[in-house]
Amino acid sequence: MLLSVFAKAFRTPDLRRKIFFTLGIMALFRFGSVIPTPGVSYGAVQRCLANVDTG
Repeated sequence: MLLSVFAKAFRTPDLRRKIFFTLGIMALFRFGSVIPTPGVSYGAVQRCLANVDTG
C-alpha cells in the first residue's frame, strides 16, 4: 500500500520535482553543516547550542 503511494507520487511530474527539491535541500543542509566556516568559532557555536538545549 505505502509503496503504491510512493510510486503514484513519482509518476506525477510536479510532485516528483517537489520531492527531489526537498531531498536536495536536506542533503545540501547536511553537507553544509560539516564544512567549517571561516571566521566562526566552533567552540562559540557549541556553547550557543548548549544554551538552546538547556533552555
